[in-house]
Amino acid sequence: MWPRQSDVLAYRSPYGDPRGRGGGVASARWQRASLVAVPCPWTMWMGDIRITRISVHDYCAESLGRVMGKVWIRAGKKQRQIEEWHADKFGGGFNYRPMRGLSTLSMHAFGCAIDFDPENNGLGDRTPFFTSSNPLIEEFEREGWTWGGRWRSRVDAMHVQAADV
Repeated sequence: MWPRQSDVLAYRSPYGDPRGRGGGVASARWQRASLVAVPCPWTMWMGDIRITRISVHDYCAESLGRVMGKVWIRAGKKQRQIEEWHADKFGGGFNYRPMRGLSTLSMHAFGCAIDFDPENNGLGDRTPFFTSSNPLIEEFEREGWTWGGRWRSRVDAMHVQAADV
């Protein structure tokens, strides 16, 4: 369903090429043509900043909307339940940058990756808060998103992406 991570810059990738002139910045044209804001049905926070929408690539926006809707229904449309699942702690969506420690673009640079609750699901944390039984993770995986908590080499339990590894 989703392209392979290694193929996202390949010819005819649904995500296109976000690189601007020289590759050091995102293309403004690509951003206007590709990114959309998906509303979140519950209240999320990134530190002190209230998050009401997640900026993602149009190609995965409908899928993200379904995931968010299903999580909200499973929570009984109760903010308190969302908070117990840590689905209210937003760590970021679109962000034009390379993968940590590499020169290859992150899936965040394509608008097809999202992080939740980075404080309790740090990169490399072998005992993160999120498990495969967390309803947020369950719904992303049901929708075919890849969860970084299953990665063997470098666990990234805060991370979900609409690209296969």
